[in-house]
This record gives sequence, C-alpha cells and structure tokens, in this order.
Amino acid sequence: MAGRDDLVKEMANLMMQGAIMLDKTCPLDNLPLFKLRNGDIVCPRHGKVVIVASEEEARDVEVEGIIREVRYRAAKKVLESMDDNDVAGMKEWLAVLEAAERILSLRRGSTEQKSSENKASAGKSGR
Repeated sequence: MAGRDDLVKEMANLMMQGAIMLDKTCPLDNLPLFKLRNGDIVCPRHGKVVIVASEEEARDVEVEGIIREVRYRAAKKVLESMDDNDVAGMKEWLAVLEAAERILSLRRGSTEQKSSENKASAGKSGR
C-alpha cells in the first residue's frame, strides 16, 4: 500500500529532522502528532495543526485563519492591480491588506496580554 509507505517515510523523515513524536493523535486520522524543533506541531498527513484546550480557543484559531486568508487574497489582488496598472484597485486592496495586518497585530497583542495575565494569576495562586 503506497499511501501507508509514504506516511511511514514522512514520519521517519520528521524524526530524522529532530521532531518528537507526541502521545497525541491527529483528530482527523488518528496518526501520531510530532513536535518540530521550532515548536510547531504537525501531522505527517495534514501538516501543521493547532491543539486547543477549549471551544473559545478553537474559534480564535479559526478567526485568525480567516484573517490570514483575507490578508493573502488581498496581497494577490494588489499584485493583480499592479499588473493591470489599476491604481484605484491597488489602493482599495492595500487598504484591505493594511486592515488585516492591523487586526492580526491587535490579536497578537491581546493574546500576549492574556498569556501574561494567566502567568501572573498562576504565580499568585502558587504562593
């Protein structure tokens, strides 16, 4: 079975690159997940995955993915507008791109703030 052989090769490749096999499995296909040296968690079939602890976190990850997709599509439209010498279109798509970047930046700031608040809260309860 070629598909299975490819998966075994991909798992071996991940481990040769220094990835660590986790005791968690992919929710889509129950394959073991691997933690890369950079901290990313990947499924050998699906690539990067995000492990969430709550429905709220899952929604946050989904929203961020949507905003990233908007950013990507807006960037492509900027390039298309440049190729067509469409200055008005380029300005419009640059505004969309800028808004997506601003939203992602704000979300990162609020995520970092939540993380530091959680650490501070944990520190107080540990006293």
